[in-house]
Amino acid sequence: MKPIVRNILLTGFVAMAANGLAIAQTSNNQFEQWHRVKYGRPSPTEEARVKAEQANTAYREQTPPRVAAPSNAWFEGWYRAKYGRSSPTEEARLQAEEANTAYREETPRQAAVPSNTWYKGWYRAKYGRPSPSIDGH
Repeated sequence: MKPIVRNILLTGFVAMAANGLAIAQTSNNQFEQWHRVKYGRPSPTEEARVKAEQANTAYREQTPPRVAAPSNAWFEGWYRAKYGRSSPTEEARLQAEEANTAYREETPRQAAVPSNTWYKGWYRAKYGRPSPSIDGH
């Protein structure tokens, strides 16, 4: 065999091998799926990848909400959807909180597009899931 043909074949083989190794390292989806089905958890390489990704991700510190949520959020949503206002216990809690809170008065900002909260509450109470977005919000 002539040296130039041998060099071309060798270069082609090395290029194919490098591409195959690169593809095998970046995507082993079939093995990951098989491992998850068989053992019920990700493979050790996937766990290590996720752990390294989480270690390198910066998270914002979450501040706890100032307003305590009602004890029965489902009931509050249902009551608001049925009667169009908060339940008496929720209204009493909000009034007590308002009386104990010092705040400065600000002018409310006008919303660009009013949202239909009544419909969203009614839909959630009736079907148990968020309403589909009608107006794009």
